[in-house]
Amino acid sequence: MSMQKLSSEFNNTAVISRQEHAILGTLSDVIIHPKDKKAVGMVLETGREDIKAVFNASDVVGIGTNFIMIKSADNLSPPDEIIRLKEILDLGIELNGSKVVDEDGRHLGKIRDWSVDLKTMYLSRLYVVSASWIKALSQDLIISGDNVIRIEKGRVIVRGGSVKSEKSANVVRKRASARVKPAHLAKAKRS
Repeated sequence: MSMQKLSSEFNNTAVISRQEHAILGTLSDVIIHPKDKKAVGMVLETGREDIKAVFNASDVVGIGTNFIMIKSADNLSPPDEIIRLKEILDLGIELNGSKVVDEDGRHLGKIRDWSVDLKTMYLSRLYVVSASWIKALSQDLIISGDNVIRIEKGRVIVRGGSVKSEKSANVVRKRASARVKPAHLAKAKRS
């Protein structure tokens, strides 16, 4: 089973240094490579007058519920010093709020959140607010990261037929749990 973390859970998470045993700042963004769909870096707010720093995702040595631990404060750099991360930041891609369309150009909705697999750091899921005209009938959609074809500024293209709704996922879970009977009820029927 993979461990996942939502992008909304990363926001304002404390970033601590293993070597210095200190809080370095709070996380403000996770940098997803638009081609690889992998978290390659993170942006840190230092708390000093809009001074930001970045670090490579490979520098992360631990992730907890309310912290991210990196090896050392030496792993922090100004945003323009790590060229690979700077190039991605310069694209201006922000997943939350981006439109989601399928291969045929059909508008599915907008991303409200997304998650990464903590073991591999790959984009795991997109949580999309449906583009239904009748909001009362709309359902949030869940799209696997494996079905993301391309990430562009303001838009994410996914494979057609790759969408399932949160409501249908919950129904499947409820049906499965309804089939499992508690042991004491199963014994009572046999008697």
